[in-house]
This record gives sequence, structure tokens and C-alpha cells, in this order.
Amino acid sequence: MLERLEIHHYALIDDVAIQFDEGFTVITGETGAGKSIILGALSLLLGEKTDVQSIRNGCDSATVSASFYLGSSIPPGIGNFLKENEMELDDGSLLISRTIKSNGRSSISIQGRLFTRSDLSMVGEDLLDISAQRDHQSLLSPVHQLAVLDAFGNCQKQKGDYQQVYKRTLELQHEIDELKKDLDRSARESEFLKFAVDEITKADPKAGEDEQISEQVRTISAFEEIHDALSLATSLLHASDSGTSTLGSLHQSGTQLAIASKGDPSLEPYRLRLESCFIECKDIYESLRDYLSSMSYSEEELDRLQSRQALLQRLKKKYGHSLEAMLAFKVESQTKLSQSENGEELLQDLSKKLEKEQRALQEAAFTLHDAREKAALRLQNEIEQTLRTLGMSQAVFTIEFKTIPPSSNGIDEIAFMICANPGLESRPIKDVASGGELSRVMLSVKTTLSHHDSVGTLIFDEVDAGIGGSVALSVADQLKRLSKSHQVIVITHLASIASQAKVQLVVSKQVEKGMSFSHISEVNGAQREREIARMLSGDEQSEVSLVHAKQLLEN
Repeated sequence: MLERLEIHHYALIDDVAIQFDEGFTVITGETGAGKSIILGALSLLLGEKTDVQSIRNGCDSATVSASFYLGSSIPPGIGNFLKENEMELDDGSLLISRTIKSNGRSSISIQGRLFTRSDLSMVGEDLLDISAQRDHQSLLSPVHQLAVLDAFGNCQKQKGDYQQVYKRTLELQHEIDELKKDLDRSARESEFLKFAVDEITKADPKAGEDEQISEQVRTISAFEEIHDALSLATSLLHASDSGTSTLGSLHQSGTQLAIASKGDPSLEPYRLRLESCFIECKDIYESLRDYLSSMSYSEEELDRLQSRQALLQRLKKKYGHSLEAMLAFKVESQTKLSQSENGEELLQDLSKKLEKEQRALQEAAFTLHDAREKAALRLQNEIEQTLRTLGMSQAVFTIEFKTIPPSSNGIDEIAFMICANPGLESRPIKDVASGGELSRVMLSVKTTLSHHDSVGTLIFDEVDAGIGGSVALSVADQLKRLSKSHQVIVITHLASIASQAKVQLVVSKQVEKGMSFSHISEVNGAQREREIARMLSGDEQSEVSLVHAKQLLEN
């Protein structure tokens, strides 16, 4: 249950600390005093979006903190959260705080550790259930009605099983659609791809071949220049018998050094080095001579190489910037052609899988539908029983099913139907329910669901919309009964409801030094009598109203 709520610098509230008790609590006050601010602060603890405009004028931040006593009755969701984050309760209590800063940022702490808004939403939904006017309107939505039925009937497993099959069905259908697109594109591309593969295969290019050909073309094109240079080089190394050559000079120099080294052995190393030079030069000469003798010029070979070079260049422009890219394009094209050839077979296989999943989907949908129908009978009965205690003794509440194409929620669309008076046809509550009837239907739904969930604190705002008199007394009695199993907090304008509460908190607005402030305090005894009297007539001093207020409180 909610133990304590602290609000700092939020809207009209400067600093307020509210201690809550178990059972039935009402919050009352003049219109505009700030009752909705309390509701807004609590909504922040459920993960609602923040608004920097809610920060009190002149302040840099606003903070809302709350303590929830759980004791040993920890909801499963919160228990898992605490375990996953290695946290424990503080003497059975869970502490939550949220701060809004003027720069638009906010921080959230749970048990003193920082968490995200999604974490807060997950934890908050097991702590508080807030029913406001917008929830009355959401009850008119078929989607929300279906969610209510699923929650009441514990249909989560059947719905989860259905959604898994539904997801697989969508994925298979998407895969089939994409394959059909690919096959259509392949059919248009296949003629081009076949031509490309044939052209590349016929040319039979090898990786690096273009570079080798370019080198060969350069060599043949420079044949005369290379031949003349090599001829001169070899003649310089080894001239005719009558001429002077490098090898001849080296040989003669070696002979002279051999003579000299006999007289001076220290010259022997130079002779050896010169001999090494002679051997190396002779080897170079012989290699160049052989290369020169093997050189031949062929105009036909040059033409062949240049033609091959032009072919490869043309293919590269068409199918890739390099031979490697062109060969990769060929492999890719062959793969596409193969896929195109096997596509129809693959399409048939996928279609068979889809048919199988669709049968499974239909089975899962019927299982979910059956669970919902059984839950609907129980929900109808419980809501009708609750409506009878709320002054709608003749009301007939039913849930109508309509089969729709499979969606993420199944094949069911439902409508909450009501016949408020005998002799009339049942119609959707959105068409026939008055504000008072809608409030009572909402209270009936919340009361019914409260027996099947783990939320300890129920908060109602505008549950008294459109009602009064004996109906208001019936609503008050229902809230009082509900407070025996839950902590119930109600924001109300009706004295008949406020008087039945165990605790009454009054919100008031005061102006101090030109600034408006909202205050909240518990009233008892004569103070509470005056507040009830004000709610009855608008005049807390009216003798008649005070007498009536005392009677309501005594009863």
C-alpha cells in the first residue's frame, strides 16, 4: 500500500508530505484547489511523461517521492525486478523518487538506485492502479475492452501462444512476398545475366591477366629501343678481339695484380675482389647475350595482345572496374540465375510452410477465443452482480463477440453491451451509457478485476461523475467494501462518498505574498463536519448542512 507521498516544487505545491493509511481514503477540496495535482504527482510514479511546465515558478526542479509498504506480499513482477537487480526492501517498504529538471531532463530512483522510465512503468503498474476520466473513455474502446477481458480471464498464455504463431506467419508471408519480388526481378534480369555470364565465360579472363598483357605490350612496343640498348651493353662488356672491352680490361687488370701480389702479398685481397667483379660481369654479359639472342619481334603477337587488352577493357567497363570485380559479378550472376531456377521450388516450399502455420494460427486463435468466451461468461456475471449493488438492479451486461481477420490480438473483437432498463435492447455502452452509468460500469470492472490482480492501491478520480442521491450512496458503499481488501483512495466532490471514508484529506489553496500555494491536511471531528457541510451546500457554517454532515458521518 501507499504509505507516504512527498511532493516538492510541483505545480502549486511547494512542500507537502502526506501520510496514507490502509482502507478507504478520500481527497476533497474546492474546485481548483489542487486535487488533480496529487493525481498528477502519483501518475509520475507510474512512468508518465514529465512536463517542465509542472515545475513550480522560481524553482529549478520538482521532486515526487513515495514509500510503498509491501511486507511479505510482494507482487511477482516487483519480486523479479528486485531479484534481477539484487535489491531488497527497506523494512518491507519500496522507495521511489522522481525528479524533473528545468532543462527537460529527469531522474528516477528506486531503492536509491537510478533506473529508466520503462523500469518505473513496470514497477509502478504493480503498485498503483489509477482510474480517471480518461479511463472511463478508454472503456468505450473495443481494444481496451478486450484487454480487460484478457486480464480477467488470465488469457496471457493462450494469447502468448497465439502471438508467437502469428509472428511466424507474418514472417513467412513477408519472406514469400520478397521472394516473389525477387523472382519477378530475376525474370526480367535473367536474359541480361545469361548474356553476361556467357560473354565473360567465353572471354575466360584470369585474375591479373590485364596487368600481364599491359606489361607484354609495353615490352614489344619498345622492342627496337630495348634491342639497341642491349646490343650496346653487351658490346661494351665483351667487344671484338680487336677492341677494348670491360671484361678484357678486368682480365688484364687481374693479371697485373696477380704479378704485383707475388711481390707484395698485401695486394692479394684486391686481386680477389677484382676477380669477383670479373666473374659477376661475365655472368651478366652471358645472361644479356642469351636474352638478346632470344628476342624476336612479332607484329601478329602485338596485335593479338592489343586485341585481348581491348576486350578485357570493354568487359571491365560493362561488368566491373577490375577483372576481380568482373569475375565476382559473374559468380553473383550465376547465383541469381540458379536462385531463379530454384525460386519456384523454394516458393512452393515456403507456401506449404505458410499453410501449416496458418492452420496452427487458426487452432491457436480458436483456443484463445474459447478461453475468452469462458472468461466473458464469468465477467458478465460478476459485473452484473456489482452493478446491482450500485443502483442498477435491472441492468443486463453482456459481452458480444465478432470474428475478424487474424490480428496481433487474435480473431476477436468484443463490445461491452448493456441494457439499463427492462424492455430495451442491449446496445454498446458507448451508445447508451450516461456519465453516471459509465462511472458505475467502470467501478464494476475495477472491482471485478481487483479480485484477480496483485495491485494493492486503487485510486479513483471522478468516479462520482454524473451520479448523486441513492446511487452515490451505493457507490460509496461499494468503495467501502472494496477497501476491505485494497487500499482505496478517491478524489471526490460528493459528501455522500467522502463521509464513508476512514480518512479524509482536504486540499486547499492559499495566496501568500502574491504566490498561490496548495496545502493538504487530514480533517477530523468538527473540521471534517464543516468540510462535509461545505460539500453539501457550499457553506460550511450552514446549520442544516452541519446537521446533515453529522448524520452522514455517523452512518
